[in-house]
Amino acid sequence: MYTMKYDILVGNYRVGMLDKVEIHRSVELLADTAKIVLPGAQYNVALDVESKIARGNMVSIMLGYEEEGLVEEFSGYVQRISTDGGSITIECEDDLFLFRKDLPNEVLQKVTLETLLKKVVAGTGAATGVECTYKWTYSKFAINNATGYDVLKKVQEECGADIYLKDGVLHIHPPGEVQGERRSYDFAVNIEDADLTYRTASDKKLLIVVKANMPDGKVKEVEVGTPGGEKKEVKCATSDLASMKARGETELKRRNYDGYEGSITGWLIPQCVPGDTVKLHDGDYPKKDGEYFVQAVTTEFSESGGKRKIELGFRVA
Repeated sequence: MYTMKYDILVGNYRVGMLDKVEIHRSVELLADTAKIVLPGAQYNVALDVESKIARGNMVSIMLGYEEEGLVEEFSGYVQRISTDGGSITIECEDDLFLFRKDLPNEVLQKVTLETLLKKVVAGTGAATGVECTYKWTYSKFAINNATGYDVLKKVQEECGADIYLKDGVLHIHPPGEVQGERRSYDFAVNIEDADLTYRTASDKKLLIVVKANMPDGKVKEVEVGTPGGEKKEVKCATSDLASMKARGETELKRRNYDGYEGSITGWLIPQCVPGDTVKLHDGDYPKKDGEYFVQAVTTEFSESGGKRKIELGFRVA
């Protein structure tokens, strides 16, 4: 029997009374987020939280079990505080909060993606390095009444990249290119619940339509996959044929494979974050064993226990 434990710091204050914590992380969303829910009163005395903490205060959330030790599940900043419904909710955002600063209006000509990202980092004043494995050049990139966060979101939407901050470095990579730790899950051991469907590639006929904006305002399209299949449109930041085909093939790989779709729910151990890989084992159906890229993780911690819902991405093995 494990004893649940937490250590949560908000600004200069350590959280004592706690209702629940929910942390959501995803390679498809720009920022990791967390919600800390506190009781509205302690010993029948209303908590005056808003006079003690404020937007921009630093946040650290460590969760775990007394027998195994605590792990930092989230670090970031307070984005907003609400006191509705008899409780106090502190909404937080990871270090991408620092990119919500206005950039000077500018039109950049023939700028590489890596140069653009470094310009965004410099413009927001974030002490952040850049690691970019996408290699392309924008013929023109306009920054108009935008924050650094807005620019990163536009880049992500155009290329479908995995964009995230880790250890003080802004990463941008093709989907699934960079993989983290390998985590093992067994349906008979450490999976509490599963919402999964096993499908074969032949069941999922897909047609990926890749679109790129041309300098003259027209849209160029390239199709990858099965004609007549379910259409999925994706954007590509460059209009050369090789890049567009590569973008389409990457998206097809993410969506068309023999294996599971859906999610599994376990406990706080093992730790698992987006970008890790999950090895699934089912003693009753060993032929369905496989390894999957982790697309998103939602971690919940409350009196009812600690749970981690893991959304599976494409199959890697």
